[in-house]
Formats: sequence, C-alpha cells, structure tokens
Amino acid sequence: MCELCRDTGFEIFEQEGHEFARPCVCRSASPAAEGEDALLRSCRIPPRYHHCNLASFEPGNASLRPALEKALSFCAGYPHLGADEGLGLLFIGDNGVGKTHLAVAVLRELVTGKGVRGQFWDFHELLREIKSSYDPETRTTELQVLEPVVDADLLLLDDLGAWKMTDWMNDTLFYILNSRYMAKRSTLITTNYQDAGREQVLSADPLRRKEFLVERIGQRLRSRLMEMCLVVKLQGLDHRQARQAANEVAVRGVSPPDRK
Repeated sequence: MCELCRDTGFEIFEQEGHEFARPCVCRSASPAAEGEDALLRSCRIPPRYHHCNLASFEPGNASLRPALEKALSFCAGYPHLGADEGLGLLFIGDNGVGKTHLAVAVLRELVTGKGVRGQFWDFHELLREIKSSYDPETRTTELQVLEPVVDADLLLLDDLGAWKMTDWMNDTLFYILNSRYMAKRSTLITTNYQDAGREQVLSADPLRRKEFLVERIGQRLRSRLMEMCLVVKLQGLDHRQARQAANEVAVRGVSPPDRK
C-alpha cells in the first residue's frame, strides 16, 4: 500500500490552512499507467511526433480553431454510434499547418483516455512494408502486415496522396479503407491535397488538377473517404518556415536577411 495516498491515487496536502488533493506519484507506476504506456508504444507514433497532443496544438490563426474544435468534439463523442458509427477524420491542408500534429493528438487522446488500440502509418511506408512481404527472405506475409492495420480500433494514415498511385497501390488502399469502413472502424487521414468533386476538378486549369485529391487517388477512393470521414480543413502559414528562420538565428546568432 502506498504510504502517501493509501492506494487512493490522490495525496492530501495542506496549504494556507486548507486541504487539497493532487495526483500521487504512485499513479505513474500503477498498472493502469503501465497499460497506457504500452498502448502508446504499440501505436508506432514516430519520435518526431511524440510531443503532439491536443493541449500543445496552437491554432496560430482563427481558421485553425474550428479544426481544433472538431478534433476535440470527435474525441469527446468517440465511439460514435448510430449513423455515424465508425466515423473518422480527414485532415486537409497545405504543408506545415499542423495536420499530422492534430491527427496524432486525436490518436493519443483516444488511446490514453479511452483505451483505444491505435496504429500510426506513413502511407508510403505502409505500402513499402506490404511490398517487402513478397520477398521470401523477410519471412512475413501480406496478411501479417495488413491484419493489424485493418483490425486496429483507430488507424492513422499520414500523407495520403504524396506519391503517384499505381493500380496496385490504389487497390491496396481501397482494400484497407473499405475493410475498415465495412467493420465500422474509425480512420484518421492527413493529406496535402485539396478536396473537390470530379466536375469541379475537370473545370479547373489542367495545370492545377494534380493539386486535387481525387486526381491522386481516383473517384472510387475519394467517394469512400467522403462516406467514412468528416473533413477537417486547416489553413495557415507553414510553421516549418518559421522554424527554419529561428534555426538560422540560432546557428548564425543574427537575424536572417530579408528575402524578396
């Protein structure tokens, strides 16, 4: 038994004549905490994104606040039932606006807050893993790679559409998403490509068509995504550019020259 909290999980302390309760240090070593850590480790979140959570997401402009609010609402209502059972989120926005941060934050919140079994996969890395299963020397099968991806309570697919899709890639992605859709399992997806209907894309300048998601993944997959996900659009400045300027100051010790 913990001598500080007597296994209640909260330590009572006195301050200015009043008694208060605070989480006891023993909680970090509790089976529940250990189980939570194990769930996070199994999520495969890259070290680059270990810091990402809802509290650390900073909406640098008014257009990002609705995205954060949708993420918070999604977490609060999970698991969504009825007509929305298996609902996921599709984060759309330019490079560096915080799509992956917010998606990882949702994954982390549901894993730690609701015990969800989650998986993070960079889309191209996932396809590479599946391809490697065809090599006899790897001693893995396509099913061994795909099973945890399809069966996870919550799947995060990062950077969808970043690579030119072959027929095999398209079929594999459809299998993953359609299997999860039919099983009513939620999926989080990030992409740099704008969403628009086929007619709008066809009416756009031919040079701009490659900027649309439907041109990257096809109409069949785009239609499935619209059925299974709520679209969350993020707009803002590329925070990586600001970080680059800060790094330059740190290295050189002076402000970077103006660039015109």
